[in-house]
Amino acid sequence: MPDFVSQLVGFFRTALTWVVALAIPAVALTSGYHALMRSMAQDEMAAMHHARSLKGTLIYGVIVILAGGIVSAILGAFVVR
Repeated sequence: MPDFVSQLVGFFRTALTWVVALAIPAVALTSGYHALMRSMAQDEMAAMHHARSLKGTLIYGVIVILAGGIVSAILGAFVVR
């Protein structure tokens, strides 16, 4: 495999590692925020808004983390050590 391709694959693997590593605390903080705001909501509409946002945060967070892991695994198959 040419050096350029190996360096490009290495760059993408490093970038995906950072994305996944930053996605985990971002999802945790955002989920905590929406859970706290949902429990402190004064009216039912605000509580439903935060409940919906909490669900979306968890779903999209899991998608980002799984997609990063899958792509890292696929890129790992192309690197010959």
